[in-house]
Amino acid sequence: MNNDQKLILMLVIILAATMLTACGNGDPLLGGWQEPTSGVTMDIDNDGKLVMSLNGQSITMTYTLEDPDIITLIGSADGTIPDQKMTYRIEEDKLTLTLDGADTVFYRVK
Repeated sequence: MNNDQKLILMLVIILAATMLTACGNGDPLLGGWQEPTSGVTMDIDNDGKLVMSLNGQSITMTYTLEDPDIITLIGSADGTIPDQKMTYRIEEDKLTLTLDGADTVFYRVK
């Protein structure tokens, strides 16, 4: 193998490693979460949709994110349901949402 071939092979390996690393850096907020006491589940998608479910009933909401740690659940267009802005913190498989000083803890559904 000559030097040009070695260089090309090395570049291909570096490119492949970079692509694999980028694929593993997804947003940790995305996915399924469950609050163990009530059984409420949340599925958070990367398309700005959040689905909350309990006992076979579900509601789909739109959300927005603000840096560094704020999630806003969008209420109704006519204002009858106000937006809810809360902070969030993720530690491994634990999501803590804080609204008006009260924490609610969800655990990742695997």
